[in-house]
Amino acid sequence: MRPSKNSELLLGATRSKAKMFEYGVLEEHHIELPKDPARLFSLTIGLLGEYTARLNRRDITLEQESALKEDLHFAAYFFDSYLQSRLDLTLKPYLLLLGSASYYLCDLPGSSKVLAYKITDSPDLGAFGLENLLIWLLMGEYAEPLQIEGMYSAIIFLISEAFVLFWHNGRNTLDVERYCQELRESIYLNGTSRELLIADIIFSIVRKKVENSSWSSLPLYTNLSLDTWRSAIQKESFIKELWPAQHLLGLNGFFIGKSGVVQMPTSAGKTKSIEIIIRAAFITNRTSLAVIVAPFRALCQEINSDLHNAFIDENNILVNELTDVPLIDFSLDTSLNVKQILIVTPEKLLYILRHNPDISEDIGLIIYDEGHQFDNGSRGITYELLLTSLKHMISIETQMVLISAVISNADIIGEWLIGENSINVDGSHLTPTFRTFAFASWIHQLGRLEFVSNHNPEVGEFFVPRIIEPIQLNLIGRERSPRIFPNKEDSQSIALFLALKLVNNGTVAIFVGRKATAAKVGEKLTDIFRRGIPLISPKSLSDENEVIRLSNLIEHNMGSEAIETKCANLGVFIHHGNIPQGIRLATEFALKETMIKFVICTSTLAQGVNIPVRYLLITSLYQGNQKIKIRDFHNLIGRAGRSGMYTEGSIIFADPTVYDKRRSKKDRWRWSQATEALNPLNSEPCISTLFSLFDPIESDMKESRLVFNTSELVQIYYSSPSELDEWKRNIATDGFSLSSIESQVSNKFSIISSVESFIMTNWDSEDYEVDQFVELSTQTLAYFLGDISQKIQLTQLFTEIARHIHLIVGSLESKRIYGRTMFSLRKTYDMQEWLQINVTGLLYCGNVTELLNFLWPLLYENIENNTFKKCSSPEFLENITLMWIAGEPYKNMLEEVRNAGVMINGKRPRNFKMEDIVEICDNSLSYEGTMILAAVIELIPLVHNDEDKRVSQLIELIETFQKILKYGLPSLKAVTIYELGFTDRVIAQQITDILGGARSSRRATILQLKEYRERLSNLLELYPTYFQIKLQQFLAKVD
Repeated sequence: MRPSKNSELLLGATRSKAKMFEYGVLEEHHIELPKDPARLFSLTIGLLGEYTARLNRRDITLEQESALKEDLHFAAYFFDSYLQSRLDLTLKPYLLLLGSASYYLCDLPGSSKVLAYKITDSPDLGAFGLENLLIWLLMGEYAEPLQIEGMYSAIIFLISEAFVLFWHNGRNTLDVERYCQELRESIYLNGTSRELLIADIIFSIVRKKVENSSWSSLPLYTNLSLDTWRSAIQKESFIKELWPAQHLLGLNGFFIGKSGVVQMPTSAGKTKSIEIIIRAAFITNRTSLAVIVAPFRALCQEINSDLHNAFIDENNILVNELTDVPLIDFSLDTSLNVKQILIVTPEKLLYILRHNPDISEDIGLIIYDEGHQFDNGSRGITYELLLTSLKHMISIETQMVLISAVISNADIIGEWLIGENSINVDGSHLTPTFRTFAFASWIHQLGRLEFVSNHNPEVGEFFVPRIIEPIQLNLIGRERSPRIFPNKEDSQSIALFLALKLVNNGTVAIFVGRKATAAKVGEKLTDIFRRGIPLISPKSLSDENEVIRLSNLIEHNMGSEAIETKCANLGVFIHHGNIPQGIRLATEFALKETMIKFVICTSTLAQGVNIPVRYLLITSLYQGNQKIKIRDFHNLIGRAGRSGMYTEGSIIFADPTVYDKRRSKKDRWRWSQATEALNPLNSEPCISTLFSLFDPIESDMKESRLVFNTSELVQIYYSSPSELDEWKRNIATDGFSLSSIESQVSNKFSIISSVESFIMTNWDSEDYEVDQFVELSTQTLAYFLGDISQKIQLTQLFTEIARHIHLIVGSLESKRIYGRTMFSLRKTYDMQEWLQINVTGLLYCGNVTELLNFLWPLLYENIENNTFKKCSSPEFLENITLMWIAGEPYKNMLEEVRNAGVMINGKRPRNFKMEDIVEICDNSLSYEGTMILAAVIELIPLVHNDEDKRVSQLIELIETFQKILKYGLPSLKAVTIYELGFTDRVIAQQITDILGGARSSRRATILQLKEYRERLSNLLELYPTYFQIKLQQFLAKVD
C-alpha cells in the first residue's frame, strides 16, 4: 500500500486548495477540485496504522522502515494540507492529532510540535481518553502524570507516571513499555478501530521517544554511563531528545572524538550537536580547551549566546567569544578542572597563532562552522591558510569537525584537512520542514503563483490564481499620471506586494542582491504607504512596542530621515552588512522571537545566523554583477520554514519573466539559472582561492583573456608602483578597461599578499631553502586538489615569493615580525620606513587624539577600502575619524559630510549616503585601521629597540587607540560595556554615563551593572529587547 501517481495528484489538489486560503484568494474564485481529497483518508490512515503496527510488532527491517517512513511523509503532508484546505472543519482536532503523530514518526519533530500546540482543548475523539494521552505525549511537557476520567484512566495514569519518571531521571523504561504493551493488548481484544489506531500510535511514539531520549542515546553514543550524563541532561536547557542529525553524528562517532566533515541543513540541530560534542570532550577529559571558528562576527555572537545559555551555572566551563581587535586580549584559565570554549573568527585565530603558536598544543577540539567559506574571496584565503597552519600545528589526537549546510566535495575536503580517517557525514537530506517553490506568473490581468515540484521544477504541481492584483495609488501634488502597484515589469514591487499580503501568515523576507537595492526597495515601500495603499502595515501585525524600540535605536544611530528608520516605523526592517552591528543583532533577535515579521535583506541574513522565515521572496539571483553561488542560495533558502515554528517554508521567485518566458529562446536563461539553483546537486565544490591566481585577466565583456605564467605574475607583483601602473596602462586596450584590470589585479595581489605573510610566519631558518617552501606549498588545499600543472605552478609561486622575501628582508626575526603584521611585504616595509622617520614624534604623543593626528598619513595611505578611497576630500576623512572615536552617531557624521559638500567620486560624483558612512566607519576604520595599528605595534621594536620606557607607554597608548578605533567609542569603559554584549555605540555610551568612570575591568563593570540595575533597566526599556536580555543575563550571573 504505497501512494500512487493518482494519489500524488490528489495531494497536489489538496495543497492547491490550502494555498488558495493561505494566499487570501476569495473562495468564489477558488479552483474547483477534480476529485474529493477525502478519498485519500483510507490510504493515509492505513499508512500510519501499518507503520505503527509493524514498528510495535518489531517485524520490520531497516530498509522496510525507511520505505514506510517515506510513505508516512506523504500521509503527514496530506493531513496537514487537508487541515489547511478547510474542506471539513469538523475533522480539525483529529487531523491535528494524526498530522502531529505522523510528523513525529517520520522524523520531523519540529513540525509535529507545531500541530500539537494547535490542539487547544481536550477533544473527545471517541477513544475514551486515549486521544488525551497521545496529545500529552506529542506536546512534550511532562511535568506530571496525566489524570483523566474514562475507561482507560488507570492504565493511562500508569503509562504517564512511568514516562514522567523516565523523562526526569532516565529510569523506568521497562515499566513504560510494559504498561503500553498491556494497553495495546487490551485494546486489540476489545477496542474499536480508532482506539486500536491510537493505541498503536501511542506505543510507537513512546518507544521512539525513549529511543530518541538523551537518557538512552548519549550513553550509547559516548560509551559513558547514564550517571555521567545525568547532571547535564537534567539541566532545563539541555536537549531531551536527539533529532535525526544528532543521531547521525552519534552513530558516526563524533561524540567519542572522531573527526570529519558534517553536512547539516539549517534548523537540523547544529547548535545542540556542537554542545554535545563539547560536553563529551570535556566529560572524558580529552581536552580542557575547545575552539569554535566561525567566519562571521554575527555568527560568533549567536554561537556565544547559545553556548552561554547552555553552560550557565557551570562554573568550571568558561565560554569566551574573543573580540575582533588584533590584540592578545584574553588569557587561558589554567586552573585545575576548568574547561574553556573560545569562539573566534578566522582572522582572530590566525593572529593569535602567529603571536602565540604554543596555544595550538592545548586545543583538543576545534569546530569549523560554515566551513565552506574558506574559498570565499579575500577572507576565504585567510580561512584556508588558517586551516593549513592548524592541521600541522595541533596534535593528531585533536578532534576536528568541519560543519557546513552544503559542501558537495566533503570527502575530499575531509581527506585534506583531517586525513584518510576523516568521516564524511551527509545529513543534507535531513531537511527539518517541507519546502515549496513557486514562481510569479503575470500574463493576464491578474497574476498568479505557479508551484513546481521540489525534485524537478519543470514539473508543475498546481497554481494559485488571482494572487497579484494591481492597485491604483493616490497621486501626490501635481502628479497626473496614474500610479499602479505592483508594476508588472518590476520584480521588487511584486515581491513587496506579495510580502504585504502574506505577512499576516508568518515572517516574510525579501532577498535582494545588493545593499543599495535593499534601500531602493525600502523607498518603494514607504512611497506606497505614503500614497495610502489599502494594505495593513506590518507594524500592526508585529509586537508594536518592540517595533517602537527598534525604531528608536535606528533613529538614534541613523537619523529620522534614514530610509531604515522610515521602514522601521512601518514594521519593516532592512538588514545588510552596512547596517550597524547592534541594530542587526537586535533585528535578528526580534525576528527569531517573532516580535517583528518583515525584513528586506541581502545574503548577510543567511550567513549562518538562524533566522525563522515562512516566506522567502527572491527578487534576483544576482549579488551585484555576480550570480549567487548555488550552495549560498541553498544556505539562504534554508531559512524558510523554521522547524518548530512552521511545518512548511515557501520560496517564491517574484520576477514573472522567469516563469512566463521560460520557453522563449531569448529569455530562457533566467529560467535555466533558477532551475539550476534549485537543485542542491549543482552546488559548487569547495575549492582553493589560490587557484584564482592562475585565472587569466578577462576583458570587460569576457570575450578576450590575458594569460600569465607564475613567474610573470610574481614579477608584476614585485615591480615598482610606476612600473605596475605602466604595465596596466599597456594592457588596457581592446576591450580591457583600466578599472576592470585594476580590480582583477588587486584581487590577485591580495591573495599573493596573504601567501607572503603565510610564508614569512612559517620561515624556519636564516637561509633561503627551496625545499622548505615546496613543502609549505604542498600543505595547501590548492596543492591537494590540483592537477600536475597546477601543483607545479603552486610550488613555483611559493618558491618565487620566498626568494623575493629573502632578498628584501634580512633576518629571520624580521621575517617573522613582518608575517605577524598580516600585511604584504611591500606595505609592511613601507610602514617600517615611515616609522623609522617618525617614531621619535610618536613617542611624544600623549593621548589618542594626538596619536590619530600623527598617524593619520599612515592610516590614510594604507586603508584600501573602496568607499574610503573614493571620498572627494581626503582631509575630511580625518574629521570623520575624529567624530567616530568621539562616539558621534552615524547621522551626525552624514550631516557633517553633506554640509561640507564632500562627495563620493566616480564616473558621476554623488552625495554620501548613510551606507557610505557605515562602510567607512565599520569596515575601513574599524577593521583596516586597527590592523594597521597592530602592524605599527609589531614594527616599533625594529625601529626603536632600546630600553626607552616611552616605548612601552606608546604601545599601551596605541592598544588603547586600537580598541577605541575598533568600536568608535570615546573611552575604554564604553569599550568594555560594548564588549560585554551591549553592542551598540549609542547604548554603550549611555550605560557608561550611568556607571561613570573612564575605564574599569570586565568584572568590576559587571558588578556595577548590579549596583545600577534600576537605572539601567529604565534606560534599556527604551531600546530593543535584545539589550534588556543582555542585562538580565549579567544580573543573573552576579546574583
